[in-house]
Amino acid sequence: MNSNDITRKNALKILDWCKREYGVSKINGTYPNLRFHRTGKVYAGMYDSVDNIIHVWKLKHRTFLGFIGTIIHEYTHYHQSIKRKYVQLEQYYSYKNHPMEREANKTEKRDKKKCFDEIFGDLR
Repeated sequence: MNSNDITRKNALKILDWCKREYGVSKINGTYPNLRFHRTGKVYAGMYDSVDNIIHVWKLKHRTFLGFIGTIIHEYTHYHQSIKRKYVQLEQYYSYKNHPMEREANKTEKRDKKKCFDEIFGDLR
């Protein structure tokens, strides 16, 4: 897999994997929708807790594993109390040290290879 495989179709496969792996959020309710953007923004992904949407920006990804990691990262935020706690904690922590970002980074790092193997592993 390479950056040419960073498509909406594959993003939806990864999102479906996240749904099976992590389930529905007790905090944010129904599964999030996905918005796939080809251009724009300065970051790779974002979870919008108001509209319950995971946004992913194609051109911000250099690798397919990084793309998978972004969706897992944002899905982790979907499980967190983003509306309340995130903003409160921003007063005390930088982005890099924010506990919710650290948790999302840890989950992303731990599970992106597993996700790849389970969905795309047979394509090698």
